[in-house]
Amino acid sequence: MSRRVLLILNPTARAGRAAREIFDVRSQLENAGCHVTLRETAGRGHATVLAAAAADAGEFEVIAAAGGDGTAREVCSGVLSSARPDQPVAIIPLGTGNDLAHVAGTGSLAAALRAVTAGTPRTFDTIEVACVAGNRPLVTHAFCFAAVGLAADVVRLTTPTVKRIFGPRLCYSVGFFRALAGYRPVAAQVATDAGNHAGEYLLICAGNTARAGGRMMHLSPGASPHDGALDLNLIRATSRVEVALQFIRLLRGTHVRHRRAAYFQTKDIDVTTATPSEVQLDGDTIGLTPARFTVRPGALRLITNG
Repeated sequence: MSRRVLLILNPTARAGRAAREIFDVRSQLENAGCHVTLRETAGRGHATVLAAAAADAGEFEVIAAAGGDGTAREVCSGVLSSARPDQPVAIIPLGTGNDLAHVAGTGSLAAALRAVTAGTPRTFDTIEVACVAGNRPLVTHAFCFAAVGLAADVVRLTTPTVKRIFGPRLCYSVGFFRALAGYRPVAAQVATDAGNHAGEYLLICAGNTARAGGRMMHLSPGASPHDGALDLNLIRATSRVEVALQFIRLLRGTHVRHRRAAYFQTKDIDVTTATPSEVQLDGDTIGLTPARFTVRPGALRLITNG
């Protein structure tokens, strides 16, 4: 099947390897009969602008994010903010974690190429996120999870250098223990349609998919992007030793059964903190609280192999 495909490439993904790998990706797509246009991002937020403009123009059957989870999140957010939010999107895994690609069944390059050339769109739930960025209101989207608390510190300290040295299987563990050294609980009020909570928290996390961190962490066990709900995980603050043990449980998905954890489904989540706290989406820290997380059932059309 001949398709008009736009590749939106983050050339810095995977420590610059994505910029080299894209030539083979483009060649294989063209050999399969696709008409390919390549556009590179110039910095943070640029993929959102490129995707929104392309969706508005209606020139392509497929807009493909070529990079990691940050690139995928930006491209999908751009499409959803456009005049054509039903524009099909594909994920080509050229990043470190590639969590959203795995959810779509395109976690390998071969699977991603099959999806772009002949895959079918399937609707996926999204998390609409309203928060504050640069002292201005921001509305964007997450697709795997949205979080406040230690997760933001882990993301910030899992630097490109850490990713390059330790690789996708260990980098987030290294980032976690770096974050643990400066761990401070977040005093917050959390309002949901399933009840309200208040206290000091290690983690406030709205999950749309089960895994994160290169699929190493079972962050939201049982979460599904097809059930029209968010899996909210609230972990109350505790000692650093207990936090370290919670990380081990997080890898196994047993953290949600801990005595200091609450885990339930909801559709709307409002997070208000005593002082502004970072909001983390799918591997990116994008703004500050107060924040609102809302499920948007079936909002995204993501191309899969199914």
